[in-house]
Amino acid sequence: MVSAFAAWFSNAQVITIYATLGEEGAIHGINETEAAFVIADAKLLKIISKIMPKCKSIKHVVSMTAAEPALGEQIVAAGSTLHTIDDLVSSGKTASFSPRLPESADVAVIMYTSGTTGSPKGVILTHGNVVAVIAGVEHSMTGCLTPDDVYLAYLPLAHIMEMAAEVCFMALGLSIGFGSPHTLTDTGVKLKRPESIGDAPCLQPTLMVFAPAVLDKIYQAVQAKRQSLGGFAQTLFNWGLNSGERHFDKGDVGANWLLNALVFKKVQGLVGGRIKCMITGSAPLSGDIQKFIQTVLGAPVRQGYGLTETCAGSCVSFWGDNSLCSVGPPTVSAVIRLADWVEGNYKNSDKDIPEIGMRRGEVLIGGPAVSQGYFINPKIPNPELTQKNKEDWIEVGGQRFFRTGDVGQISANGTLQIIDRKKDLWKGPNGEYVALTKVEAALKLCRYVDMPMVYGKTGGAYPVALICPQKKSILELGSELGLGSDFEALCQDPQVVEKVTAACNDQCKQAKLVAFEFPSKYALVSELWTPENDLLTAAMKLKRPIIAAKHKADIDKMYA
Repeated sequence: MVSAFAAWFSNAQVITIYATLGEEGAIHGINETEAAFVIADAKLLKIISKIMPKCKSIKHVVSMTAAEPALGEQIVAAGSTLHTIDDLVSSGKTASFSPRLPESADVAVIMYTSGTTGSPKGVILTHGNVVAVIAGVEHSMTGCLTPDDVYLAYLPLAHIMEMAAEVCFMALGLSIGFGSPHTLTDTGVKLKRPESIGDAPCLQPTLMVFAPAVLDKIYQAVQAKRQSLGGFAQTLFNWGLNSGERHFDKGDVGANWLLNALVFKKVQGLVGGRIKCMITGSAPLSGDIQKFIQTVLGAPVRQGYGLTETCAGSCVSFWGDNSLCSVGPPTVSAVIRLADWVEGNYKNSDKDIPEIGMRRGEVLIGGPAVSQGYFINPKIPNPELTQKNKEDWIEVGGQRFFRTGDVGQISANGTLQIIDRKKDLWKGPNGEYVALTKVEAALKLCRYVDMPMVYGKTGGAYPVALICPQKKSILELGSELGLGSDFEALCQDPQVVEKVTAACNDQCKQAKLVAFEFPSKYALVSELWTPENDLLTAAMKLKRPIIAAKHKADIDKMYA
């Protein structure tokens, strides 16, 4: 972040590439933008040294810590100068410097998306785009935050939500502590034990931003703990949840003070015990999980909405709005329109249908934070991106809008709800549409499910589901059924699959899904889906085509 601000102060362009995109992603982004400087931590220097022969534009490599001598030699041998951040800070103290301050239309960031298909695309964001988003978020948070607040940053800076959040909160004068997803709490898998504590208990932040996948895991962990309680302890826990639900329905936050102190203080300690507000974004959050997390952590959970192409915060829920599944109204720097999507049966005229009563359609976002388009190097023209720049950005009434591909509806109080995604619909044999993400949201609440993916085969008679299961719950089930403790074998065992299927279908019933939306068959997969094995994006979204290809045998069996 220090390097980014230094670059912006010199009107240099910052290119961000997710570390999880690996060698090919780095080569693609560096060569397409002809980047001359690369800044990386010691772990990623190994990749940089390896790909340098294929990236001729690199002239300088900056390491965040001292590099291993062998790596340093490789980088220098490839024709680049190696620096450390400390070296640059030290030399900067005596160097003369004349800033070249940028204009609003100058490019600040080319941010490479971790898309679910195809090569990463570089989204062009200007200084005007970034300042507009700061203005919008600042207005939405008026009265909520003060310079005494502390923000814990742990998502990658190559994620638009994280970059926008950090710039916004620094503009508002907050303190920022940097952590990582693997060391966030005292149970972090990469925490150095026993001498270290988690980032959140150490920093005690008052504000955090979460991807819904992180809150899903907190929900599952707390629910598992609740299931293991016995007797009065479980009764007390249930009283706490019921109290939180009653308060939620009245527009309040958390359980009553006594139950909060008796039941939930320990859970709140996992994230430092001082959280006063949480923002989620990057994917829809289940209403049940929003209510649950707000109760156990004792702080408002508010959803925001935006994309890399709109510089994140296009909508932010107001702190006083306790409604579920809403991403709030547009910020003062965004304009929202809905375009009819006839094929999916979502239209603005749906407001005249009594049982719907709301405008519905594809979400279009306009305003000063909307990107200029995808980066195309004129020396290496990309016909696909040229076409996307024509199709994904359109003009309506003299204003430029980005077509998001998300389907939304406008509620009576003027807030936006994201209800579907054009790419995530499956058309059944009788012409009925199944919203895959809607079914997945129901399945996430099942005690056996860590991460689900619902799949519909073209021409298939029904949808199916691949389930990444909760290992602990499956092992407990295996013990109950007398089937041993081989996790991989349990995931294939018909008795286990039958029990999980029944539990998942029960969850679908509770979510009031209609019969044709229920997955007809389920398969349990023992391998965890992560960004590291390329089955999730860095923003923890499913890479559907890659997951489907990897588990083709399971899918074929379910459709046999």
